Amino acid sequence: MRWIKMVAIGIFATIGASAPALAQKAKDTLRFPVPDPDAGIDTYLLPSSFNNVWGPSVYDMLLGFDAAKGQFVGQLAKGVTQPDPMTYDFELRTDVKWHDGQAFDADDVVHTLTYLIDPKVNLRFKAYWAWIKSVEKLSASKVRIHAHRAAPDSLMYLASRSPMYPEHLHGAVANKLDFAAKPIGTGPMRVVQLDQNTGIVAERNAGYVPSPVKQGSGVGRIVAAPIKDTGTLTATLLTGDADVAVDLPPDQAEDLQKSGRFDLTLVQRLGYSFIGFPSKGWEEAKPLADIRVRTAIAKAIDRAAILKVKIGAMAQGQSPTEALCPKEQLGCGYTKLMPAYDPAGAKKLLAEAGYANGFDVTISCFPASAADATAIAGMLRAVGIRATIRQHPTAQRVQLINQGKIEIGYYGWSGGGMMEVSGQLGRHVDSKEYDDPLLAKLTAATTTIMDDAKRRTEVAKVFDHITDNAYAFAIMQNYSFFTHTKDVELNNPRAVRAENVNPHEFRWKQ
Repeated sequence: MRWIKMVAIGIFATIGASAPALAQKAKDTLRFPVPDPDAGIDTYLLPSSFNNVWGPSVYDMLLGFDAAKGQFVGQLAKGVTQPDPMTYDFELRTDVKWHDGQAFDADDVVHTLTYLIDPKVNLRFKAYWAWIKSVEKLSASKVRIHAHRAAPDSLMYLASRSPMYPEHLHGAVANKLDFAAKPIGTGPMRVVQLDQNTGIVAERNAGYVPSPVKQGSGVGRIVAAPIKDTGTLTATLLTGDADVAVDLPPDQAEDLQKSGRFDLTLVQRLGYSFIGFPSKGWEEAKPLADIRVRTAIAKAIDRAAILKVKIGAMAQGQSPTEALCPKEQLGCGYTKLMPAYDPAGAKKLLAEAGYANGFDVTISCFPASAADATAIAGMLRAVGIRATIRQHPTAQRVQLINQGKIEIGYYGWSGGGMMEVSGQLGRHVDSKEYDDPLLAKLTAATTTIMDDAKRRTEVAKVFDHITDNAYAFAIMQNYSFFTHTKDVELNNPRAVRAENVNPHEFRWKQ
């Protein structure tokens, strides 16, 4: 990171804070570089970071979720009714058009959902729609979904994971990636150019009608060229060839802000990082089989300090996350919290467990979390635990856990990408990292409860059991921070956390 900062300082010395602002406000064109563009926009076939960010700007879903009010609202549908727990009736809006001018109607909904549940269609996250038995067109503006079972997370999957596609285009191509390469949606941005090598150009959908949870685009045109290297990205901001950058190293972002030409906007995300102790790892690292040792590790971690490592001075005023799910999520419940930072108490517990002289242990993490994991390793060494870190690719995590090669895991988690607790339960229980039949039984009891208050009570038993047994602890909320020119701002700054900020949510300051 040091060489990157030196580059930034060198450019400051050349350009200085008095350099002219070259933002494209007058041309209504926002330059927002992306690190790794895909060859298409399709969150079903290409569930990447690029697609998760750009998808909602291009496509819409039947419903949205107003997290501030804790209720579903219409998006492409006016609303939904349930004659019974297994039936969902949607009345569709009749004022929506696809980017090519064709009218949106029930055929598009039936096509999209039937495609998702087709046994011949292979999708990485196909389980999201396993609750759907069939989809029925009642009229041009009415659709009925029949469910296999009562599913408390069903509407959230429709509101968070199910963009609608045009039957006349998506249904007409055999290779669905051909549609993704030239995407047509109903969303606030219309793609006019998409190439994995040159990036994306999108324009405002002038006919877009906002919903209570989705604004129209705040800018007329967005150019997203691929820039992966942070040093180059910093230089591009300084020379006036970019208006927004996401998640620069904190010291670089702070230097840019000090120049007087840039502002920083911090956004609290839905996901978080956590530390966990998979049961199979106890065979290699035997001290971890003792709950006192796992609790001592939790007490040794200064989460506020980790937050500062991650986001620098922007950590001021922010607090570590409380638990393995946020209570804004439907179904989230807990009463037990992670032990407070207490290194003296950690040493006492280690001595009681017979490890006054510490022991050797490895913290496994993804490369993106190496700085945080390194800081945690230092905190463990401060109480006598000789911790080292090992980085590995994301794809190896499950295999390494199953092989018993993860002693302590420190990982980031998206929070399931939706305001519903099912993703958390899947990540911490269905992954079977902890050999505890009671944990699985407690989780199974939550899966068919449709009443949110009752479900939260049962879910609390799951997360409290994880905390009581020191299986896993949330460490830090995920954040994104945007470095941007002073004439750019978020269209609708969020009062509640979400997983991504989408390009159409930026606007020019008035």
